[in-house]
Amino acid sequence: GHTRHNHPSAEEIIFILKGHGEQMIEDENGIPETRVVGPGCTVFIPDSRFHATHNSGLDPMEIFVVYSPTGPEKILQDAPDFRLIPANELTGD
Repeated sequence: GHTRHNHPSAEEIIFILKGHGEQMIEDENGIPETRVVGPGCTVFIPDSRFHATHNSGLDPMEIFVVYSPTGPEKILQDAPDFRLIPANELTGD
């Protein structure tokens, strides 16, 4: 998971692929709302909204994250488990 943070000027969509956890997103008044998430869940986070993901399961979580506009993902490239999937692996070309 990841600790509470935000992405000014970027929306985020998180797809939960594997594992179980809790997703916190603060509402427009800064009040945290937490939901249980698992495989198949999709989470939308408006721009600049504080949020956090916590793995509450026994196994690692796998998440797929999309930012719009792009940019916030660049800081994740320094994470030890970061993996960039080349476009041709996604399309099969």
